Amino acid sequence: MAETRDFEKMERDGWSKPSIAKGYADGFEMATRLVARKLSDAVYAGPDKHVLDLCTGHGVVAEELVARGATVTGLDFSKAMISLARAAVPAAHFIHGDAMEMGFPDARFDAVTIGFGVPHFPNPDRGLKEAARVLKPGGIIAFSIWRGKGSDGSFGWLFDAIGRLADPSVTLPKGPDAHVLADIDIARPTVEKAGFVDVKVVEVASEVHVASPDALFDLFDAGAVRAASLLSRQPASKRDAIRDDLARRTQAEGTEGTLGFRVPTPSVVVTAVRG
Repeated sequence: MAETRDFEKMERDGWSKPSIAKGYADGFEMATRLVARKLSDAVYAGPDKHVLDLCTGHGVVAEELVARGATVTGLDFSKAMISLARAAVPAAHFIHGDAMEMGFPDARFDAVTIGFGVPHFPNPDRGLKEAARVLKPGGIIAFSIWRGKGSDGSFGWLFDAIGRLADPSVTLPKGPDAHVLADIDIARPTVEKAGFVDVKVVEVASEVHVASPDALFDLFDAGAVRAASLLSRQPASKRDAIRDDLARRTQAEGTEGTLGFRVPTPSVVVTAVRG
């Protein structure tokens, strides 16, 4: 769609960078592994299931699905992510492709998982309809969404710091809200409209690990395309202020251990059945 063209370019250009792909894989390792287990549980992954892992990223969900005996096809628009996934999960089959327009036949898969990928759809309605098309009737979709603005954790802290401390003239291209489908009242009608029934949202107390309080800023700056795009264009003084604010929150509200800090990064898993 023309109105999201700049958003799509930002996403594709950003996630094509090996440094961003690696930054996400490393920075969000703890949280994504926990959620991978939740997604695999939700679709009852096992030897009898052929699962499509959309927006497969560095393969963390695919790895968990394979460990449970599932046959896994992973798809992502980022060649950098596909390269990481193939190295990590040689038993899965990975494809570089577009989740908005997949080449798979109708009713091809027993289940679909999407680990934090729906916010990267330029058109979530279209992307979910396409996921429904390739899913067998009665099959399960499970996708995860980070809790965002107002949440008690790293994304909420980032939004709060940007709202108070960032240069308001620095904005992002128009695109879908990255966190809106964490709200069951919005998720249910959106997912049902795509062809699903029995929509549920389950809270997940996910966390990220940072080596020091300062490193939470670096996690977003080096491993999340939207945040990196916004933070990289801030004046140095604004970047420093946001970094200091996130470090203060990490020090005060994170859990310190021998290797650094665990920081709450709450998310949800949305599940539904193909009607």
